[in-house]
Amino acid sequence: MYKTLDEVMNELSPERRARVEERGRQLIREQLTLQTLRKQLEITQESMAERLDIRQGNVSKFENRSDMLISTLRDYLEAMGGRLELVAHLPGRAPITIDGLGDDSSAQG
Repeated sequence: MYKTLDEVMNELSPERRARVEERGRQLIREQLTLQTLRKQLEITQESMAERLDIRQGNVSKFENRSDMLISTLRDYLEAMGGRLELVAHLPGRAPITIDGLGDDSSAQG
C-alpha cells in the first residue's frame, strides 16, 4: 500500500518535519529566479524590455541582481502578468502581508 506525502509527513517528529519543510522552501527559493519565472511563461528578454520600456540588456541585469528596490521587482512581476506580495514571518505570529511598500500610490513620508 502506498502512502501519501501528507501521511509520511505526519509520521515525522515535529523537529524533522520542520527541517524537511524548511529544506523544501530553500529548494523552491533557489529555483524561482526572475529568469526562471520569465522562461516558464515563455517571455523573451526582448519582450520584457518592451513591456518595461527599457533595453534588453537591463532585463538581463535585473534578472542577475541579488538586491533591488521593491518597486522595481513589483514592476518586473507585473510586466509578466503577476503581482508582488510581501509577507513577513515573525515568531509566534501568523504570516503578515505588508501593504504599501513599493506602491507608487502609497503616501511617502
